[in-house]
Amino acid sequence: MAAPYFTIAPHQYVHCQNEVNMKLYLHQVVQGPNQNQVAVVPSSQPAGFGTIAVNDWTVIDGPNPSANIVARAKGMHIQADQANAGWYTSLLIIFEDGRFKGSSLQALGITASAGELAIMGDTGEFKMARGTIKYKTVLNTPNIESIRELNIQAFYTPETPPAAQGTVTIVNAMGQAPN
Repeated sequence: MAAPYFTIAPHQYVHCQNEVNMKLYLHQVVQGPNQNQVAVVPSSQPAGFGTIAVNDWTVIDGPNPSANIVARAKGMHIQADQANAGWYTSLLIIFEDGRFKGSSLQALGITASAGELAIMGDTGEFKMARGTIKYKTVLNTPNIESIRELNIQAFYTPETPPAAQGTVTIVNAMGQAPN
């Protein structure tokens, strides 16, 4: 039997991290007066395979298209499925409102009517973020607009960690405190 191509070893470390959970809504407008994406490379392939579009989607605080804008999802998506609607999407979600104003989350993955995107870090409050965005479509008017509910769960390292509680004892490699 061949040796496994991986090894798993437990790794323990203490790291000051915060967790944030958000429910937001992504508003995508394909055409019309509020269009917030445009195809920059069209394709004549079946299912539009190879089409590239750029987006500046709004991220709102409710499922109604007129809800408050809290962020923008800027990036691109590429039709990467030869048979179905499977768009490879790379987004930078830049917060414009409230506590997280100026911070951002980088997310990527395949978007369809429901699924999950990976959070791969970013800036401001969300330095070194990791996590997921689970999404599902809550409104879809084909070729006009859609709204996706985003359930965001991210872990990040705050720029200024909370003050340590208690005392810290520094030990040497032998586990002994210095004299």
